[in-house]
Amino acid sequence: PIEIIDLPSDPEPPRQFSEIMPQFPGGLAALTSYLAKEIHYPELARNNNIQGTVIVKFVVEKDGSVSNASVLVPLFPDCDKEAIRGILSMPKWQPGTTMGKAVRCYYQVPVKFQL
Repeated sequence: PIEIIDLPSDPEPPRQFSEIMPQFPGGLAALTSYLAKEIHYPELARNNNIQGTVIVKFVVEKDGSVSNASVLVPLFPDCDKEAIRGILSMPKWQPGTTMGKAVRCYYQVPVKFQL
């Protein structure tokens, strides 16, 4: 008998780099501004004077959507969760391209928590 395997719709693994890297609408300044408005300082972290940077890695898909967010450099559990939530709430990006075609691409963003 022939076995049918259900493959993911996009089996291509994300790339570390592309000829043209993904871009947030409006560029880095707009990304910084968006995260500053979207991310809320967790109360427990604020009450304990926890400050620092969470580095989040994620995939910008071919359609510009953001997926697979994970913490590369943690700070404090509540801050880590909030950073992931903020990243996953982002609007669609301009996807990365290689040889004129959109490709899945990894991207990293530092999320600063400063009192």
